[in-house]
Amino acid sequence: TVAATSIAEGRLDGAGFARQFLADPQWVTKLINDDGEDIRPCILCHNGCFNMCHYKGVPNDQELSDSLHLARCAVNAEMMQWNKHHIDKTAHPQTVHIIGGGIGGMEAARVLQLRGHHPIIQKSGELGGAFIAASAESYKGKLRDLLAWYKRQMQKLSIEVRLNDEVTDPAAFGDASVIVATGAAPRVLRGVPGFDKTIEACDFLRGAEVGNTVGLTGCEIAYELALQGKQPIIVEMKDDLISQTGVCLANSSYLREWFALHKIPVYLETTLKQVKDDGILCADKDGKPVEIACDAVISCAGYVPAPAMKKQKHTYLIGDCKQVGNLRTVVWDAYETAMKI
Repeated sequence: TVAATSIAEGRLDGAGFARQFLADPQWVTKLINDDGEDIRPCILCHNGCFNMCHYKGVPNDQELSDSLHLARCAVNAEMMQWNKHHIDKTAHPQTVHIIGGGIGGMEAARVLQLRGHHPIIQKSGELGGAFIAASAESYKGKLRDLLAWYKRQMQKLSIEVRLNDEVTDPAAFGDASVIVATGAAPRVLRGVPGFDKTIEACDFLRGAEVGNTVGLTGCEIAYELALQGKQPIIVEMKDDLISQTGVCLANSSYLREWFALHKIPVYLETTLKQVKDDGILCADKDGKPVEIACDAVISCAGYVPAPAMKKQKHTYLIGDCKQVGNLRTVVWDAYETAMKI
């Protein structure tokens, strides 16, 4: 819309677009047909099109075979993967039960429906799962657009969704295929006294109140808190911030440099030892005690797979309930699993 207006007003001769076409190559056609709501949005994650990792001592931890193919898309498993990711109609339609209605569950349902199967999503709460919290921060509007796109696809494709219908016993489905997409659960640091005083990251993202000075280990939440005018303090066990695979150089470098520019306190190679009412007690890499005063502590200690049922015959685990990853691994795994049935 901005580009079209600028061209019409003579301020631009033309406009070019790139990554949005990876997410949805029919973008222009859908705009012409006034079907903008059906455009699968690019979420600016760089996770398929620019997946270069960089942190202290590690310039790039991708395999060469992965680094050579950077015209792919995290949210569109088919883009530049047409040799292995393409819709094949099934010759034997069947009902497939999907336990969980997050991004993985909805992607699996979408592909199954396009292939001619009858997917049924069974979910204890609303559609979206952990992605509701993941997209809650103020600067993640594109993620909220993607969640809205998936919900629209469920309606457009007439996919059966049974909310408040939690199932944990696969025997209830007989010999029918079952996809388990129940995501992950927060890691609990049981060896840390007072850990129960912390606010779990997803609870904060869903609206839990915090004080003005907040100790935590999550960079994106720290960024959001700072944007709100609060005073985050980052505590990280590793020797660098965002020391993990699957995060591109542009995204990780921005956060590190933004924290440095705005003088956000960062404690690297620092381990949480105790959570108190008025702060936290940590230890640096040499074991020296470090005490940090704060009003609240947000736990961003990571997640562990939380499948609602074990894998067995006709049962498929996908996404984070099988192995915690990122949006690309969830979407691609859901697509590939739906193609196997």
